[in-house]
Amino acid sequence: MRWQPAAAASAVFALLAMSAAGGGAGATARSLRSHATTFPTVSGHKVVGFAIDRDWLVIAEDPDNPGACPIVVLARVPTGRPQELTRAGGETCRFGGHFWVRPGMRPIGNAITRALWVLRRGSRAEAVKASPSEREALLVRVTGITADRGPFLGPVVATNWLRLFGDYTRGMNGVLVGGAISANDRQLWADSGPVIPLGLDDQEHAVSVGADGSIAMWHAHGAHYGVVADAHALTAALDGGTVYVLRDDAPMLDVRTLSGQLVHSWPVADGAAPLLDVDGSDAVYAAGNAVHELRLEDGSDRVVARAPRGSTLLDAQIEKRFLAYAVRGGSAGPGRVVVVRR
Repeated sequence: MRWQPAAAASAVFALLAMSAAGGGAGATARSLRSHATTFPTVSGHKVVGFAIDRDWLVIAEDPDNPGACPIVVLARVPTGRPQELTRAGGETCRFGGHFWVRPGMRPIGNAITRALWVLRRGSRAEAVKASPSEREALLVRVTGITADRGPFLGPVVATNWLRLFGDYTRGMNGVLVGGAISANDRQLWADSGPVIPLGLDDQEHAVSVGADGSIAMWHAHGAHYGVVADAHALTAALDGGTVYVLRDDAPMLDVRTLSGQLVHSWPVADGAAPLLDVDGSDAVYAAGNAVHELRLEDGSDRVVARAPRGSTLLDAQIEKRFLAYAVRGGSAGPGRVVVVRR
């Protein structure tokens, strides 16, 4: 049975923050605005990741049973009719396995309606793209994956008209080697060190991160802006040509230029997860079971939503008109994505 988006009800608002308990420096409580929509899973599947661009949402769902197919669902938010981008007999179903989710790395992204995702099955992995107007297409397949050295595919970052994903290995010395590949199957950059793409903006600036916390700033057409070897990056995001870095050595968010120059730093909550998103003057991140919204103009930090007790907060992302987050487990069961109008 296929699902429909449900208008927010009391179950949704159990997720909303009613207090700032457990919040970070300067955190204050604020409930989300009343216009929320819940996107539950397809029967027999669980939410593992999502992405939102403009007013389009894609959700990656793993099957509960071995041998069943992973699926990708696209919907226009807040209340558009969902459609599956994957299909029986398509590349994703033939390959099987599950979405390749690693800490701090999103397995799926969308540039408006065009999606790209990464799957893994045993020692093999592949990157696949699709949209309502393009059938599933295999971009890259790798084999012989080992936990220490890879090869690794992902994460996926996408916005506007560009979709790209990481393709790299880890050398004997621990240094990463590789770069980013676009949905047109074109390598955008290749290097060693900070090669994992984690941030992308509408002007096609990108930021990548290394295993040692270093960062590098790029343009999709090849320009290399700068490197910060001691950025201590847990994760990074990029918007409007400005780079945002959650640090791995302190509960701080650094603001940098494309050249790497430090502009400002703001405190964040302890225990921030390695996932970050930014739009305009606001950043969102997850810490424990709380979604935090950080105002970049003055550093004010507010808890805007909480996962229910016993549930896991998977991710939070922000767009100009919407904030979205995903939860799974506990009372959330196989999971759901909640989209709230800002």
